[in-house]
Formats: sequence, C-alpha cells, structure tokens
Amino acid sequence: MAVVGSFVPAIAAGSKAPAALPLGGALPDKANFPIEGTYLDAAFCHPAGRFARAAAQAYVDARFQAPQAFSPRQNTRKEAVERFARLINADPADIAVVPSTLEGENRVNAALGIGADAGVVTDGLHYDGALALYGELARRGTPVGVVRPREGRIDLADVARLITPKTRLIAVSLVSSTSGFLYDLAELCALAHACGVLVYADIIQAAGAVPIDVRASGVDFACCGTYKWLMGDFGAAFFYVRADRLDRLVRPAVGWRSVRSQQSHNLPLDPPGPALDDYELAGGAAGLFEVSTPAWGPLAVATAGIDHILGLGVEAIVRHRRPLLARIREGLPREFVPLTDAGSASPYLSFAVRDARSRFGPRLAAERIKISTYPNRIRISPSVYNDEADTERVIRVLSA
Repeated sequence: MAVVGSFVPAIAAGSKAPAALPLGGALPDKANFPIEGTYLDAAFCHPAGRFARAAAQAYVDARFQAPQAFSPRQNTRKEAVERFARLINADPADIAVVPSTLEGENRVNAALGIGADAGVVTDGLHYDGALALYGELARRGTPVGVVRPREGRIDLADVARLITPKTRLIAVSLVSSTSGFLYDLAELCALAHACGVLVYADIIQAAGAVPIDVRASGVDFACCGTYKWLMGDFGAAFFYVRADRLDRLVRPAVGWRSVRSQQSHNLPLDPPGPALDDYELAGGAAGLFEVSTPAWGPLAVATAGIDHILGLGVEAIVRHRRPLLARIREGLPREFVPLTDAGSASPYLSFAVRDARSRFGPRLAAERIKISTYPNRIRISPSVYNDEADTERVIRVLSA
C-alpha cells in the first residue's frame, strides 16, 4: 500500500519539482522531507525526499523532450550501480539490476539448481514472501530446513544443526522485517562456508540503514530493492554476486541483456548462417542475471537517494536514530513486549502487543501518526527526518 493522505510530502500536486537541497548536512533532515504528520514507517516504505522528486522530474522531462533520451547506450544504470557498490563495498562489476529483492532470491535458487538434491536452510524470521518460496520448493521435494526463532532471535547453533550433505544454500534476511533481528553476517558466512554452503542475504532492511561490507562478510549473494532505506522507488533492485561464485551457477534466464554480440541470418542482406542467429552470451553478474530493460526511472531516483545517504554517512544515520529508538523502547508501557534486542543496530523496533491493529490503528490515524500495525505486533521505524518530538508523540498515543 502506498503512503497516501496526510503522510505525503507537503507539496502541491502538479507543482514544479523543487530543486534538491545540498546533500549531507545536519540531522534531522526536515528540509528534504517536508512531511505532514508523524511518519515512523520507513521500514515499510521510505518517503521520497526533495532530491528524489527532482531526479524523477528530470528523468520524465528528458523523456518528454526526447523519446530516446534513455536507451541501452545512454541510461542511469551505471551511476546507480556505482553508488550502490560504494555503499556496500563491492565492485560494480559484481552487481546486477533486477526488478525486486525477491526476484533476485528466486534467481539465486534457479542458478544453483535448488531441488531434490540441492537443499536450503532458512529461518522463520526471513521475509514472508521468501518463506512461501521455500514452502513451494519443499512441496516439490527440495530439502528445506527452517530454524525457528527463540525470543525473536536466530541461534547459529540451530542453523548448523539443520545443514545436511544436501544443503547448498542458506537464505536469510540480514535484518528481519518482523522482529528486527540482525545477523552477524560474517559469522553466518564462516559457518556456512566451513560446510561448503553458500549464503544469500536479503538486505532490503539493512542497506542504507546499517553499515554493510560484503567483502568483509564474505557473503555470496545479496539483494536489495530501493524503496526502503535507499530512499528510492519501486521497480529496481541491486543484486550482488560474489565474483568467485559465478562458476558454480547456471544461467537462470536469457534475454537481450544476456547477449554480448549477435549476428542475424534471416534478412536479405545478412550472411548465411543458422536461423536462430549466431550469438555470444555475456558473463559476470549482469550478463548472468539481467534479462531485459532495467527500470531506468527508478534507477535515477535511486542514484539521488544513495548520494544523499553517502553525503550524510551511514554511521551518522545510525547515531541519529539510536537515541530515538532507545527512547521508544523505554517509554512504551510494559504490555509492549520488545521483539528487537536491546542495543541492536537494527533500524527499527518491533513489539508484540495483543490486538495491536484494532486497538491502536484508529488512534494513530486520528493523530496522523504512521507506524506499521499488525494483528498482534507493531513496528516503529524512524529515519533521518524524525526527532525527539516525533518519538514523544508516538509514545503518548500508544500509552493512552
């Protein structure tokens, strides 16, 4: 569900996009995010900043003025991938662009030949869409082990117990979207690699919000949509593939982005040859996993979003957010049972509380406060535009 109503930026519909304000600067960043009401739901969908609106407007203006302003030879992919690579300490050559995070996870499974003789270990705190993916694979005969959480955490000893000779992949969310549990990714990868198993990390709730170093962690695959903490939009995701794992993978799909060169033999002036053409497929992460035209508009917005994050600095974002989360944790009544570890670097807090949506939803809406509410759980996720007044407001309303 999109962010609507009183929570959208206070900019008149149809008005000319304002110029983005300078990148970086002091926090809270109220100037780039002129939000009406109190928005504490960035983990669901981050608001678009002025810089994102300016980038989107520039993209549409270019397409309006020239139909081929963007093309396979001139587009926003290179800049976006370079920015994301810098954010996670990767080589741009190791990053592909796919439509979504879960699309990347599906492609990993296909490329590894996950099936009856190649199993997966995951956990009950992984993204719910991914759990459905592994549920379907299990129905088809894939050995799937699922670690049950203990008090909102995953114990690596439990992960180790589920690894079998058939396990080929461990698939997790680096930050759980339900409890906020944050893996030590380096420890998980060391455990997996010692058993000859590869690791996929869904990093959509981490990239841009917590420091990530894919090289230091040793993670094999990671994927991240841009509409959460990257301050981007829907329709584009970055998919990291460790270069020395490419030789273990089978190409999961083929399209024009997979082709390095091609010669037709079907038109009158073509040289003779096979009706299916002569072609050479590209290698690398992009050659293996990109199939068709990337979403150049969302990539333009993602570039602006990541530039803003790099300007602020992820560590500065963490420092800004930490006291806000600590105050929320200490300020809510005892019936709100924390699911997120105290002291965790997770970018949000989750609480178990009975009948949360029915009890608190109307009250929050009346006060124009947006958090994530579920039948028996809430999630509060501040970002760079929030301040102490916002936290006191949500504490007051939930405590009433």
